[in-house]
Amino acid sequence: MFEERLDALSAAIEGLSPGARTQRYVDYGPVLERDHAQRAGLGWIGRNTMLLHPDLGSYFMLGELLTDLEIEPDPPFVHDRCGTCRRCIDACPTDAILDGRLLDARLCISYLTIELRGSIPETLRPAIGNRVFGCDICQEVCPWNRDAPVPAEAPFAPRPGQPVPPEDMIAWAEELAPLDANEFRARYRGTAFSRPGRDGLLRNLAVGLGNAGGLAARPILRRLAEDPSPLVREHARWALNVLHG
Repeated sequence: MFEERLDALSAAIEGLSPGARTQRYVDYGPVLERDHAQRAGLGWIGRNTMLLHPDLGSYFMLGELLTDLEIEPDPPFVHDRCGTCRRCIDACPTDAILDGRLLDARLCISYLTIELRGSIPETLRPAIGNRVFGCDICQEVCPWNRDAPVPAEAPFAPRPGQPVPPEDMIAWAEELAPLDANEFRARYRGTAFSRPGRDGLLRNLAVGLGNAGGLAARPILRRLAEDPSPLVREHARWALNVLHG
C-alpha cells in the first residue's frame, strides 16, 4: 500500500511533466533515507539514530521517490530537540546505542533477531528477553512518541508485537518446527518474517523461551534440541540449560 502511494505520486509527476523519470524505494536500495529526510525538513536524527518528527515521533515509514525533475528543495530541519534526554540510551538492554548518535548494530536486538544469519552471542541472549523479532524499546521510551497519533488505516495501524508471551512463543515454535525451508517460504512469503527464515525464527524463539518460557517450554525445546538445523539445536540446548538452572 505504501509503494502504491509512491506510484500515485510518480503518476502525478508524469502528469505535470511528461517524460520525467522516477524511481521509488521503501527500505531498500542504496538510499540514505533518514539523512535525506532530515535534509528535506521532515525531522531530526535522534539519539537512537531514528528520524524524529515533532508531531509524529518516530512511528512512521519513510519512502523515497527519485526524479530528474527539477524541484525547489525544502529547507532542512536544523533543530535538535532531544535536549539532554538519554532515555533511549539508558533503556537499551544491550547497550547498542552510543553517544554521538551512533548505533552498534552488532548489539542491536533488531539486528540480532532479524538480520543476523548465525549464532546469537551467548552474552547477549539474556538481554534479548522474549523479543523474538525486532525491538522497539528505544522508540517506546522516547518522549516524542508519547502523544504520537495512531494511524487510522489498517495496514499502518499498530499490531500486537514485542515481547511475545510464553504461550504464544510455544505455539509459534510448534507451528514452525515441522516445516522445511520450502514450506516456510510458502507460508511466510511476502512478509518480514521471511528475512530471518525458518531457522532464524526458531533460533529466536528458543532464546525467548529460555529467558521467559518456564517449565511449559521444555517439551518444545527438547524437540528443537534435535532439530535438523545446527543453529536451532544450539540455541534450544542453551535454553534448556538455562531453564534447568
